This record gives sequence, structure tokens and C-alpha cells, in this order.
Amino acid sequence: MRTPPLILVVEDNPASLDIMKTRLMANHYEVITAIDGVQGLELAREHLPDLILMDIMMPKMNGLEVCRHLKRDSSLPFIPVILVTAKADPKDVVAGLEAGGDEYLTKPVDHGSLVARVKSMLRIKELHDMVLDQSNQMKRQLNTAAKVQALFWPTIPVLPDHLNIWAFSEPATYVGGDLYDVIPLPDGSLLTYVADISGKGVAAALIMAALSTMIRAEAAMHSDITHLMQVVNESMYNLSADEGYFATIICGRLWPENGRLQMIRAGHPTPLWIVKGEIADLPWMEGIPLGILEKVSYETCTITLSEGDSCLLYSDGVIEAVNKSLDMFGNKNLVESIRNQNGPPWGQGVVKAVDRWRENAEGNDDLTVLEIWHG
Repeated sequence: MRTPPLILVVEDNPASLDIMKTRLMANHYEVITAIDGVQGLELAREHLPDLILMDIMMPKMNGLEVCRHLKRDSSLPFIPVILVTAKADPKDVVAGLEAGGDEYLTKPVDHGSLVARVKSMLRIKELHDMVLDQSNQMKRQLNTAAKVQALFWPTIPVLPDHLNIWAFSEPATYVGGDLYDVIPLPDGSLLTYVADISGKGVAAALIMAALSTMIRAEAAMHSDITHLMQVVNESMYNLSADEGYFATIICGRLWPENGRLQMIRAGHPTPLWIVKGEIADLPWMEGIPLGILEKVSYETCTITLSEGDSCLLYSDGVIEAVNKSLDMFGNKNLVESIRNQNGPPWGQGVVKAVDRWRENAEGNDDLTVLEIWHG
């Protein structure tokens, strides 16, 4: 909002126009004037005043029509409108407010009422502009945060011809709490995982960054993924237990030369082991999420990916994705989306199936998929 504020007065009666202009200028406002609705609409679009005082009964275009035009024009900023009229019937007041008027003054206009309503509307305008500016600043900061978070997504290392890894992650908002990684280890194996921080937004994204750093720092020092997970769990507990945050994770160690994959699970959805296009049974892996208890034991299982086999790791944003009716995608649709494909790979088809399920509904949770396949 300008300093001093700019007020547009639209009034076809010269005497009334002059009185309102004089009173407003005496209170140190800048004033521009129009003598009919068409001119008022043109000046409003040209000067974008901070407030409009609008007579209702005017030639060419009445004040209600002008008000409707202004409120429907999405290119204009918020401009409060005080409607000024001799009609004091409640129906006329309602008609003015429904047309988009923000306040009402009846003629003859009392000086005290005029100044009080102008100050009130300008305060609303100031607060509106302040909130909008803060919102725009937040959006810019979140856009920057999203770019920074994207730097955490790894470059998939070169694998033997028979093995492939593909990954996809999409936050529900600008930044999210899902993460995945593929980390080459000194013995030629790969550590790969999908994790999900409880909650969404900036706090979850910051903890995501911390967890990613923890795992990368510890991965090369622990050849046993059970021990690795226990160390990471303790660090996560010390970092976020007091704040109530935790993380689920499905982590695997892959030996590319023979397709052996050892997995460990901490409260995360169980991955899908796909053999010849069908879902194979994986042994149950016991383990609570990271950061809830300081000392935890975890169970592992080991599978071998033969030609045509795939292992699909995913976050709960896949099965908990909702459509406009708030129905979840669920495990049944996840399995069905795989059976309706010719793979491997299967992961990209799963993401497309979730998008079709959502239609135009906004994402309610971060969504991450990582697939390892032999083919």
C-alpha cells in the first residue's frame, strides 16, 4: 500500500464529489476522481488505488456493475470498495455487499463516518497486502528449499548390464520427508533404501537431510546392515525423539555380481518381490521405526534377483494416495497395477497408476518408488 494511500472517488454529483475529495485530502490522502462508472473502472485499472469510494447510482455504468467488474478481474490486486448511496434499505445494502462491496456509507455522508470507514478499510488493505507479501516470500523460500532438497537425490551408479535401478520421488508440498539413496560400498556392493520421515513440510525435510547424512556417513564403516541400522537408529533417536519425529525405512544391500539382495525393515511398507510377473512371498522382517526407542533389534531377509525378477521399494504415499472421493489407492490396486503391465520394470507403471487414481486431487503424502530389477 502506498504512503500516503491513494483513494479513487467515483461520484457523478459534482458537489458530493468535491466534498468527499476535500475531506479526504484534509486527512492527508491522495485522491483521484471519476464522474461516472466507466471512467471509474478505467482509472481503477490504470492507477490501482488503495481504496475506492463508489457511488451506486451513476450514468453509463452503475456502481454495482463497476464493483462486479473489479472483483471478477483476477489481474487486479485486492482493492476495498466502500459503496456510497442514498438508499439505506437493507435489501440495497445486501445487493451492494453481494456485488463485492466491502463497506457501505449512506448519504448525506457524515464526515466522522467517512474518515472512520476509510481508516478501517485501509487497515484491512494494509493487513491483506502484508499477508500476501509474507506468503510470496514463503513461496520463494520454499522454491529454493525444493531445489536444495533435489540435490540429495543420488546419481544412480553404473551397474552390470543385467541389473538396473530406477527411482522416483515426489513431495506432497514444496519439500517433503521421503528420501532414497543408492550408495556404492568399498567391497563393490550397493546400499540402497527408501525412507519416510513422519510428517510433511519443512521440518520433515530438514530431518530427511539429517538422516541422509547419517546413513552416508555410517554406510562405509559397517559391513553388517543390522549394525548399520542400529547405529542410525540411535542417532535418529538422539536427534528427534524429544520432538516426536521418527522415520520408517526399507534398506537393502545389493551384490551386483550375483543379484543377491539382503534387506532390513524398520516400520516401513514391505517391498514387493516380483518373480515372473507375480508377487512372491517375502519373509517377515521385524523392526520398529527409527528414532522411537534408543536400543532396537532388527531382522533381515535375503533374496536373489534372477533374470526377469524385480524388487520394488516404496513409501506409504503410494498405497495411501487418495482420489477426490478420499478413497485410498491401497495394496490391492498396487498389485493390480503390476499385473496389468508387461515388465520388468514395473515402477514407472505404478507411479502412472497412482496419478490416474488421484485424477486432479492434490497429493496428500510424499510418494517415493525405487526399483531394482534383473533383465
